[in-house]
Amino acid sequence: MPAALAENSQVICEVWANNLEEEMRKIREIVLSYSYIAMDTEFPGVVVRPIGEFRSSIDYQYQLLRCNVDLLKIIQLGLTFTNEKGEYPVGINTWQFNFKFNLT
Repeated sequence: MPAALAENSQVICEVWANNLEEEMRKIREIVLSYSYIAMDTEFPGVVVRPIGEFRSSIDYQYQLLRCNVDLLKIIQLGLTFTNEKGEYPVGINTWQFNFKFNLT
């Protein structure tokens, strides 16, 4: 693998209940030098649609997302760390937290 690619590769760590404490310890260290954080969330899907009049399709899309996020529980949260230059730390740089959920 070319050095430039290896230095900027993303390494993802899956976080579950059994490794939560250990991975949080690693994050507390990483954030000291890599304090720029990108966040991504995952929800089970779309279960409701907003009703009413909307100023634009963008407003409708926002309301659709907002009402489903307010109603549903998060199933996954991703955090990626970089420094001010956009460089990833060596090794793990993304943590994907997995939550328990039940659709019933």
